[in-house]
Amino acid sequence: MESVAKYNTGAVIFWSPTNKHMVLPAFSIPANKMQKGVLDASVLRDTIEGKYLIGVVMVTWGWYALGMFDGDSLIECKTGTGYIHKEHKKGGRSQKRFARRTEEQKKDFLRRVGNRIEERFGSYLPDYIFFGGNRLILKPLIKESTYLQTRTDKISPRVLNVRHADREALGGSLTEINRSLVYTF
Repeated sequence: MESVAKYNTGAVIFWSPTNKHMVLPAFSIPANKMQKGVLDASVLRDTIEGKYLIGVVMVTWGWYALGMFDGDSLIECKTGTGYIHKEHKKGGRSQKRFARRTEEQKKDFLRRVGNRIEERFGSYLPDYIFFGGNRLILKPLIKESTYLQTRTDKISPRVLNVRHADREALGGSLTEINRSLVYTF
């Protein structure tokens, strides 16, 4: 039940005396429906097989990948990098100076990624936006991107698990996005 509340897409429950399954699809279920006696998965099938415009924003410190999918087709793509200085552990004044510089580099990087989102996604109205990468980056990135600020209701609470934000991860993201969660109890 925690997952149902967290992902907010609704749930499809198949209940029989011997089997009980709950499916949380990646996309919102459009209608409430209850069927007794006959197995009817039409609402779930329609939801899963629907054609959606999906924005994907993947960001890790120093790397980003942006993509817009129309169904299974990648119609917009941008990847890039940004230099962020590694942590300095020598101590003293130079450690503080490097820490300040690293924070400024992170802010500058997020500002540039926010600008790329505006440039690439500005003409699209996605049904869903999925974020991947370091989940701690999402809130500061939303502050830097007017596009994301105006579409927070479209951002999925599911965070894609990616190690590197690159073209390869972007191409494989659609598989993870379309994956439903299934619970048996």
